[in-house]
Amino acid sequence: MNDSTKNNIHDKSYKDLFSNKETFLNLIQNFVNNTWGSQLTKDNLTLINKSYILSDYEEQESDIVYKANFNGNDVFFYVLLEFQSSVDFRMPIRLLLYMIEIWREILKNTKLNEFRRKSFRLPAIVPIVLYNGKKKWTSSKELKDVISNSKIFGENILNFKYEFIDINSYDKEELYNKQDISSAIFLLDQNIDRIEFYDRLKDIIIQFNKLSGEEKMQLKHWLVNINTEEYNFKDNIEKIFSSNKEEVLNVTSNISRGLEKLKEDGIEEGKAKGKIEGKIEGKTEILIKQLSRKFKSLPEEYIEKIKTLPESIVENIATDIFDLESLEDLKKYF
Repeated sequence: MNDSTKNNIHDKSYKDLFSNKETFLNLIQNFVNNTWGSQLTKDNLTLINKSYILSDYEEQESDIVYKANFNGNDVFFYVLLEFQSSVDFRMPIRLLLYMIEIWREILKNTKLNEFRRKSFRLPAIVPIVLYNGKKKWTSSKELKDVISNSKIFGENILNFKYEFIDINSYDKEELYNKQDISSAIFLLDQNIDRIEFYDRLKDIIIQFNKLSGEEKMQLKHWLVNINTEEYNFKDNIEKIFSSNKEEVLNVTSNISRGLEKLKEDGIEEGKAKGKIEGKIEGKTEILIKQLSRKFKSLPEEYIEKIKTLPESIVENIATDIFDLESLEDLKKYF
């Protein structure tokens, strides 16, 4: 799967998640510094089923648009999902273009006599960028910063500042203390290794008592959809979410033990989302040794089959090794 496809899946998963009004409210009221968030309710929010992404960026990003009523007037919340590996220094300009598209559509659907009234007002648009990249965000957050001579002309030029939510910037303990759906998502989507991922997921299932049953199902759905490359990941998630608290400890412990075993045998942990660095040949040889020790001996035909397996399946056998009861259990991986 190429990076573009991965980003599209990630964007869509987040879009599905925050298209839920209550989840969007949780994000706004807990992660955006404002004085107006408390005025937003599920009842005065409307999800706009339209994207304003320019054709040049369709493969790179996604957006979510909400409309709310404030004191009898509409306001739009434009959320840009920015899940790229690099920082885009054109961000203020891109947001401006998206905002103009929203206003252009509103004007197009406004009657001429209404538009000519002195009382006519364009609706406010609040731009928000949600970012999960590893690199520090160094792009300007105000439009004036990408306009030449802006200091000279001051208020004579157009300007706005977008709200910025950097998923990787939040402290782990801060997110643990919040115990809400957005914090759970951020904890699992930060730049962490697989062992830490499963440890956090265990804590969320056991400790996040504020999460409703519906929110846990949202979390599960999101996890299943953003990790499509990992061979046994969906099964692990299903098992974890269907277990009681005591069972969750055992399930995640077994997964982590498998990952720790790989580390002890000299395999370096991967950087993010379950990938482990190193040559596939080395991993395969280590796995063969582990299986030979576990089952006393390993048939030559099994050894040859394991040597032909892709890296992701080799990793998943190593993860599941403590759950394997017989050589027959290996056949499902071939």
